[in-house]
Amino acid sequence: MNDFFTFTKGERTAIIVLAAVILLIIAANFFVANRPSNVNFYLHNLDSIWALHDQQVETYQSYKNNKQNVIDASQQVAKSTSKVTETQRHRVAKFVSELESESKLASEFKNQSSKAKVQSSKVNINSADTTELKSLPRIGSFFARNIVDYREKLGGFVEINQLLEVYAFDSARLETITPYINVDSVSLRRINANTDDFKTILRHPYIEYEDVKKIVNHREKRGFIKNWEEYLKVVGRNDVDERLRWYLEF
Repeated sequence: MNDFFTFTKGERTAIIVLAAVILLIIAANFFVANRPSNVNFYLHNLDSIWALHDQQVETYQSYKNNKQNVIDASQQVAKSTSKVTETQRHRVAKFVSELESESKLASEFKNQSSKAKVQSSKVNINSADTTELKSLPRIGSFFARNIVDYREKLGGFVEINQLLEVYAFDSARLETITPYINVDSVSLRRINANTDDFKTILRHPYIEYEDVKKIVNHREKRGFIKNWEEYLKVVGRNDVDERLRWYLEF
């Protein structure tokens, strides 16, 4: 041992490295001699390897079969759904058609019932409100409101043809409703040419602004107007609407 330390430092390092290499070679030979060969290992475990292979093949085949079953089932469902959808479409179309027919019949029955009701009890256009007027054919909210508004300005209707003076009312519409209406002129609201004020007289559709000025001026300077003939002289016109006689009192 003492001889080992008589070597130089470099010689001692070389000896240590050489010893380490020898030990590594011995250890490697021992490992190789005692390790089973790859061939022996696979031969020894061949049964297990084939069993694992068969299991994997079976799993794969099962997957393929299941996948095909799913595809077949999906196609079958698609075909069935298509059939059901077509059947349902036909039934729905038939149902809608029946509903439309029933609705049309109901509408016709309603119209006939409405007309029969109107014919049995005609609408008095001087007393009817907008709801009653709307029961007439071709009379909606717009015309019902216009009729009532004009009736208020006029003081009531004396004849059916006066409806043609209502805003937007035409002869075709009048012809349609004529069988279902009547006129009761007993309750006409009249204008008193001698006592009503300027605005009240002017509001009437048959009286013009210049006529009202002459009426008021005559009352203030000469007194009351006695009759229709004197009224014509006061306004000084020959084209005064004769229907105004129904609405004037003296």
